[in-house]
Amino acid sequence: MILIHVSVKTKENVASEFERTLRQVVDDAHKTAGCVKYEWYRIPDSPKGYVIYGEFDSKENFEKYLNSAVVKRIGDELIPLLDAPPEFKHYEATVFESS
Repeated sequence: MILIHVSVKTKENVASEFERTLRQVVDDAHKTAGCVKYEWYRIPDSPKGYVIYGEFDSKENFEKYLNSAVVKRIGDELIPLLDAPPEFKHYEATVFESS
């Protein structure tokens, strides 16, 4: 499983446009092969701060996502609304289930 964590800070006065576009991006990401979870959150103490969290079932599907129309849209429509480059991290994880 691949986990992604992205932190962003938007420019002034673009929150509505950013959130509207991000909702659409999240809807599209959910349709991507192997997407288990894709959610976004506002950072409570930072009115311009957001976190995006996602899970993909395999490295192969995550790589397909990275080359998808969803990521292209992020670059074309969301990145220009940011105050600074996003902080992007991804991890390969193993799920441990309790017995």
